[in-house]
Amino acid sequence: MANIKDVARRAGVSISTVSRVLNATKPVSPDLQKKVMDAVHELDYSANIFAKGLKGASSGIIAVVLTAISRTFFTTVLEGIHEVAETNGYSMLITETYDDCKREMRLLSEMASRGVDGIILASSAHAQDEETLEYIRNLHLLNKNGHVIPVVSLEFPLDNPHIDAVVIDSEQAAYDATTKLIEECHRKKLVHISLPEEHYLGRKRIQGFLRALREHGLPVNENSIVEGNYSPESGFHAMEEVLSGGREVDGVFCSNDDMAIGALKACANHKIMVPEQIAVMGNDDIFSASIISPSLSSIHVPKTEMGRAAAAKLMERIQQGEYPEKRDVVSLQYTLIDRQSTVGSRALADKNWNWK
Repeated sequence: MANIKDVARRAGVSISTVSRVLNATKPVSPDLQKKVMDAVHELDYSANIFAKGLKGASSGIIAVVLTAISRTFFTTVLEGIHEVAETNGYSMLITETYDDCKREMRLLSEMASRGVDGIILASSAHAQDEETLEYIRNLHLLNKNGHVIPVVSLEFPLDNPHIDAVVIDSEQAAYDATTKLIEECHRKKLVHISLPEEHYLGRKRIQGFLRALREHGLPVNENSIVEGNYSPESGFHAMEEVLSGGREVDGVFCSNDDMAIGALKACANHKIMVPEQIAVMGNDDIFSASIISPSLSSIHVPKTEMGRAAAAKLMERIQQGEYPEKRDVVSLQYTLIDRQSTVGSRALADKNWNWK
């Protein structure tokens, strides 16, 4: 039976290089990776739990590739994925791209070489350069020895007609949240703290925000949108920019709750009363939204259900062993949650705890 030394000798590389390729511990050039994997297949080398996957059979493992594990949003999504995966006898590999598309490309290649049976992906592929577009176009061709490795996308659909996705209607949710600020909270001087516009979610939520303003006859100008980057710190600095710049504002829609929490901190620093002077609405309804003070009104995304639905769809595709001619885009229902940052009611805030 071949051992790791035999693989290294056949590939003409060091034992440590073989280990790096098989365990994905450090980046390895595509040329070296191919040499190692060719040697693995030629020698029928079986080193560990991934060996079955390398030979084409089921490994019993799925990969979950996220933009950032630190995003509280994903914690609850992972619970749903794990629930379905475990029920179906699968283990999970979890990794993150740091919102770097080139790292994402490399990680998916590594997951395929490690023989996973399928991948759930929160993608960072937002750019329109030819390399990124080609990567997305070919994503359904990912395979292990000719066996399909299905991919299911989280949060937004990728530009590939064979890749399933589990989403909410982000544009409509942003429209509804902004309309709530206008109609129910009676706000007319609104600002949107957005995700990067080149990101799908950022673009869709900006579109929903602007549609609500235009339909209600409210002004839209270069000061209507301030860009953040998902983090509370970016929300804080965006709100500081708004308040320090002397803009008139009485309502803010933030594209995620983390940025909204930063915006609330900036309001507190300026001794702005929320919601009396400025009403604030977030997006995602993460755990901390219900326990901060004032508690945060938000768009509730069914995160556990999103994880379950993505994992269930992945299990279905793994069983089928092939991609469909036409993908499924599963659209989940969102709800708007009222808390103190828009209505000021402590009783209502206590009613809308979110422990999940």
